[in-house]
Parts: sequence; C-alpha cells; structure tokens
Amino acid sequence: MKRSNIFQIIYGCSFCFLLAVLFGCSEKYSNFDITEKPFVDKTSIELFVGEQAGSRGQIQLSYSPSNRNYTWSSQAPDVASVDQTGLVTAHNEGYTIITVASENDQTDVNVRVSQFVPLVTFYLDRVEHSGVVQDLFLINVTPEPANATEVNVTWSSSNEEVARVYSNGLVKILKVGESVVSATCLGITKSVNVFSKLKFQITSANIPDYANVAGTAGSGPPWDLIGLSSQSTSYPLTNLFDGNPASFWHGSYSGVVSNFPHWFILDMKATITITDLMMQKRQEAAGQNFRSCNGFYIYSCPDVSVDQSDPDDGYPWVFEGEFTFDYLTNAEQWYKIPNIEGRYFRIYFDTQHREPSAANNYIQLAEFAIFGYE
Repeated sequence: MKRSNIFQIIYGCSFCFLLAVLFGCSEKYSNFDITEKPFVDKTSIELFVGEQAGSRGQIQLSYSPSNRNYTWSSQAPDVASVDQTGLVTAHNEGYTIITVASENDQTDVNVRVSQFVPLVTFYLDRVEHSGVVQDLFLINVTPEPANATEVNVTWSSSNEEVARVYSNGLVKILKVGESVVSATCLGITKSVNVFSKLKFQITSANIPDYANVAGTAGSGPPWDLIGLSSQSTSYPLTNLFDGNPASFWHGSYSGVVSNFPHWFILDMKATITITDLMMQKRQEAAGQNFRSCNGFYIYSCPDVSVDQSDPDDGYPWVFEGEFTFDYLTNAEQWYKIPNIEGRYFRIYFDTQHREPSAANNYIQLAEFAIFGYE
C-alpha cells in the first residue's frame, strides 16, 4: 500500500474519533450562556443636598467596557437621578438604587442622599499637654454643630523634632522641648502647647549646704530669722529624692523639737521649666499618725547671683502659688505646674500648712520629684 494512502486512512480515523468524542459529550455537558456584566467603579455612594452641598450633590460613575451601550436607571429618581453617561444627581434625602444594565446582565449601585450640614467651628479637647519622650496622645476634635457633614482638619507641628502629629490628630513626643501642635479647618486654627518633660534627678549637689545642717530651730542664723526646722540626722532631706517611699525626710524629734515653717531649696544649676511636681507623705500603716502638712507654697528664683547664707532675703524669690496636700493618702500626689521657670526653687510649708490632726510639729515626707524641661 502506498504511503499516501496510509496517511489518508489515519487522518480519516482521527477525524471520525474526534466527531465521536464531541457528539458523545454533548449529552453529558450542557451549554452555558456568557453574559456581559457591566463593571462600575463604586458599589455605594453618598451624596448631599442643601444650599452649601455644592459639588457633593453629583458624582460621575465610571464603567467598563466603555465602548458598550448600557441602560442607566434609578429606582427612586426623585431621590437621585442618573443620565445615560452614568452622572448621578441628588435631589432629596433618601435612598435609591442606580442600575446599569447590558442586554443580559446588570450592576447595582446603592445611593444614600443626606442633607449637607456645614461646619461652623470646632474645638480641641485640650490647650496644652505635657509628657515624656515616646508618649503618644490623641487630640480629639469636637465639631459645631455636632452633626456637621465634613470636618476636614489639617494638622501641623511647629517643632517636628519635639512633637510629630499625624493626620488623625495623634501626637508622638520625640525629644525634650516644646512645640505647638495646630489644627486648621475653614480658616480657623486651634492650638495645643506640647511640653516634653523629663524627671530631674536631685542629689545632695542640688541642695544648698544650710539645708543639710542638723540643728534646732532658733539655734543661729539664718534659722532663727526664718524658723527653719532642723532635720534628724538619720532622716535627711536627700531621702526625698531616692525613689524609695520607705525612706523619708524627718524633722528633729528629740531635744528641742522643730516647728513650722519647714522648707527646702533646690539649686538646679541651670534655668529649667517645671511642668509637673510629685510629693508623697511618709507611709502610714493602720493606727499610725505620720500626718504633718495639708499644703505648701512654691517660690522660684532666676539664675542670678544669690546669697546662699541667707535663704530668705538672699534670693529674689517669686511666689508661684499655693497647693493643697492630702495628708490621708499614702499614694503619690501629682501637681500640674503652670510652667514655672527658674534656677532655684523653694518648697515652703508655712505655719498654716501644719495639719491640725498631726501628732507633732515636725515635717514627715517620703518622696518628692519635679518634672519639666531645660
């Protein structure tokens, strides 16, 4: 048999086999329809109506394939209508469905129309904040009216090295210093003063020598001039700054007992700004009475020449305010200080600050700390 005839026979058989397969499968596999479903760039939209709604009352929907002729319709055209290019226009408050249809399929877009409520002004939840490095805090915005449609606030920081602010009002403190974080909307700007503080470590080097002298009231200048009560040599002033509430500063309690007023002076060696202060009473167990004071004064002095031998008239003291002290709690007591600036600081427990229920006239405190920035 010729080679050409062999190929013809093989080809013919193959073709017959293919037909058999195709016709044999026609009953097993059913045909399916391919539809042309439009693609729309949004599945839901919100539009607004009102005198100040402006461009917020319309939106152009994008669709594909763009070379097809689709039919656009709205279930509630009195709420929002649509033209045959996909431009949706709001008319009244309510809800509707926009449909874009091909010959054999469709896509729906949910549409909500609301009244546009313009923002009149806004408020921030604070005017200042002090914290330590790596602190995070959120500045909350309250719009007026409360149901304002858009509150688009732009945030900025006057010193990004100190305080970084993000688009949602979250602030992160990066280093010690000061910055002004501002929120701006509709030409209105509100600000928060941010102070990054540190805890100043106080040692005996920060305490003038006369404060460490063990003596008694009226024993000699300058103590007889200002009524400085002595310290017990076992419980010196440095115990206030050791971070241990079990230790304490104690006035003299034998011989001539010390009396109010009590005070101490800190030399910070440079000008600082205080933002926070902490004081803690001597820890008191049930049945004990370690009460001593119910308040105190704060004085400051700038970095000028002073006469440390005269802790009263030797400093140009500036009175910075009076603070109350809860003599019944063992917990730390924190005070927000109105940014007192100076090199020298005097904490003064005057006669009227003696707690009447105290068992004696001397001072008893466990811890003291100041926070601020240089």
